[in-house]
Amino acid sequence: MYKINLLGSTGSIGRKTLKILKKNFSNYKINFLLAKNNYKLLATQANKNNPNIVGILNEKFYKKLKSNIYNKKIKIVCGIDCYEILKRSVDFSIIAISGISSLKSIQFSIKFSKKIGIVNKESIVSAGNFIIDIAKKNNTKIFPLDSEHYSIYNFLENCKNKNNISKIILTASGGPFLYKSKDYLNNVKLKDTLNHPTWKMGIKNTIDSSTMINKCLEIIEAHYLFGFKYSKLDIIIHPESLIHSVIKNNDGTLISNISNNDMSIPIYAILSNNINSENPYNNLDLTKIKSLNFIKPDKNKFESLKIFDQINKNSPSEIIIFNTSNEYAVNLFIQNKIKFVEITKIIKKSLNELEKSNIHNINDVIEYQSYIYDKLIDMKY
Repeated sequence: MYKINLLGSTGSIGRKTLKILKKNFSNYKINFLLAKNNYKLLATQANKNNPNIVGILNEKFYKKLKSNIYNKKIKIVCGIDCYEILKRSVDFSIIAISGISSLKSIQFSIKFSKKIGIVNKESIVSAGNFIIDIAKKNNTKIFPLDSEHYSIYNFLENCKNKNNISKIILTASGGPFLYKSKDYLNNVKLKDTLNHPTWKMGIKNTIDSSTMINKCLEIIEAHYLFGFKYSKLDIIIHPESLIHSVIKNNDGTLISNISNNDMSIPIYAILSNNINSENPYNNLDLTKIKSLNFIKPDKNKFESLKIFDQINKNSPSEIIIFNTSNEYAVNLFIQNKIKFVEITKIIKKSLNELEKSNIHNINDVIEYQSYIYDKLIDMKY
């Protein structure tokens, strides 16, 4: 019986993981369910799945969570005590908490888990080199759960000669504004950005997809996860979201990874411990595909791509500013405090004005991110 921690159990990936576990696997025991605020759903999950421990990061919901959990044998923790639970050994951890604030959770999970399934790109973007180092030191296997990175991971696991790869191309759907004009973006509302044409994701990821920031972050993530130089990583828009990555070989041949646009595919594959086993969620019928289209990204319309081209990707502090200022701006947009087009304006202003720093370890990343947030609050837009 494998012991598993599920961090971010009330989010879209967390909910999907619990369904897959319940339907397909009897060899897992849920050790720890963790959420930030959604105590009602967390309590429902605890009552249904009977984990050993349940945690809520927001302490003000502790009493409400406790009163809604019927099994009094389940241990309930909150706030910083949640991190102490992560210092206990488990077989597997699924990290489905979004945002850079989860970096501490990831750090502990990697040290005390044999295997990690991760879908938090923000933390890998800010601290990828340190996360990979910690995983190597602790002999922890990291499995990416993003469809693009899982497809690359899957290919590389079966690749005999990685030196034969000249380019790895990540596909982007183009989001809800692919066929809209640049002027149209001036007046879009939150509900417009969340109307994604092909994927069902969390709010932050969906907004990042609409600005194309999502793909910028995924390029950085691929760089750290797979060790490829940025010059070997590229983006192309593929509106159907059926091809998740394209591998270009030195001889010019292209190998594409095609499957349903369903996050259940990588989740099931990773939980099964055998990526070559038959996956019940990967049942794409090729005869039903009418067309596969590819479009060059418009960097004039999606200014994030132009900004990303200009940043020094060998500077951890510049990448952290890019990542952190985006998360900050997205939160402002969600709260209706800024316009959609101001997201990239805040990122650009932050990169130009905020002080760079030397980053040597994860604690430096956490401290620097906190510093950037404080400066962003004081900054005038």
